[in-house]
Amino acid sequence: MKRVRFTPKQVIISSAFASALFMVPMVGEASELKLGMSNQEVKELQDLLKAKGFFAYHTSTGYFGPITEKAVKEFQASVHLTPTGIVDKVTYEKLKSSVSTSQPKYYASSVLKIGAKGESVSVLQRHLKTLGYFTYPKITGYYGSVTAEAVKRFQRAYGLAADGVVNSQTLKKIQEAVQRKTEPQSASKQNKGTHSSSVLKLGTKGKEVSQLQLHLKTLGYFQYPTITDYYGIITSDAVKKFQKENGLTVTGIADSLTLAKIRQAIEQKEKSKASEPKKNIYLTIGSMGEQVKQVQTKLKQLGYFTYPTITGYYGSVTAEAVKQFQKSVQLRPTGVVDQTTYEQLMGKQLVKKFDPMNLIADAAELLGTPYVWGGETPKSGFDCSGFLVYVFKKQGISLPRTVATIWNVGTPVNAPSVGDIVFFETHQPGASHAGIYIGNNQFIHSGSSTGVTISKLDNSYWSKRYLGAKRYY
Repeated sequence: MKRVRFTPKQVIISSAFASALFMVPMVGEASELKLGMSNQEVKELQDLLKAKGFFAYHTSTGYFGPITEKAVKEFQASVHLTPTGIVDKVTYEKLKSSVSTSQPKYYASSVLKIGAKGESVSVLQRHLKTLGYFTYPKITGYYGSVTAEAVKRFQRAYGLAADGVVNSQTLKKIQEAVQRKTEPQSASKQNKGTHSSSVLKLGTKGKEVSQLQLHLKTLGYFQYPTITDYYGIITSDAVKKFQKENGLTVTGIADSLTLAKIRQAIEQKEKSKASEPKKNIYLTIGSMGEQVKQVQTKLKQLGYFTYPTITGYYGSVTAEAVKQFQKSVQLRPTGVVDQTTYEQLMGKQLVKKFDPMNLIADAAELLGTPYVWGGETPKSGFDCSGFLVYVFKKQGISLPRTVATIWNVGTPVNAPSVGDIVFFETHQPGASHAGIYIGNNQFIHSGSSTGVTISKLDNSYWSKRYLGAKRYY
């Protein structure tokens, strides 16, 4: 056999290639997945966690952030592994294992809770979906946090202890509810239209439901921000509140008597409104006092007024916040609080509580989006501040358009926490670049040479230019 001889250079290259080859992470093998990583493996991990019911975020992002870490810990605990939040080989193998079907059938099960899996759980999920409580798009056969929350909502609606565990009592109630919902109607509808419907209840869809929701919203019972035309838990709860306050039997079902009472209440409200004298509210730049404080407080709660303190003085910052609010409710953006603006503002439902983990997850979805000067959307690309404005707006927080003005309105913090904005002095004095701190000494930002990417604060370039961090929630 002819001996092949390699030059020292070939040996070095071959060794380097072999090392690189063995360093490439293979899905499900030795490489660990943990906080701060961003790649296709993480996306596949999130898909698996989603299928098992642990990863509740609406999209698999490919970024291993706090939401993914929490989901991993919950899964590890459910299969009796140490909840480290790090996906090692053992965790991955457990996650990949197929759903067991060895458990007893649903109707024979006495208790189902987090960690249960099999056909019994699949049947439970299908029944909860039929009743409008299990909204996850797929039947997974695994009893995770999503299924437990669906069970809790059912238990609350039927006056049971909301512990998220399906015992014999909860099981019986679910069976009865499914039977009532699926049994054929005993009588066909006689008439069409909103006023002719005899019963609206969980699962009903259509214009009649939209009209009911609109009436309940006018009366202050239906708090969901949009009219959906679907009779779900929120609509049922609104009906229950109305029934309770108007001396009706509290069922959550809009029968003919309840609908008649609602129409009567609407007519009464319209008469009262017509007879009320009009108030003259007019606040503009230069105004001062308690009403200005009320307006600033509500604008701050809604995410429009970002100045750190309530001043009681109507200046340019307040006027700009009013304009942004007026645009959001389709009013002419004058920056002046007239009677119409005041009524819309004070009656506006508060935004949901800010969750920095959702902010980071939304930002991670945009990794790889190119840098475009003046860019403000994923479609066109982002510049530095355009990226921040877009992501924070998804969480109900309005930021000014430039880095310098964002810096001016934030609340300083000694050390950044997840969701804070970190600022840098780059091409000019003062704040000229910024990103969102995501933990683990990292931040996500739209760089002029990289697009949306993740960088480290202790990188030699960024550490020399770091100005500080500020908070906006």
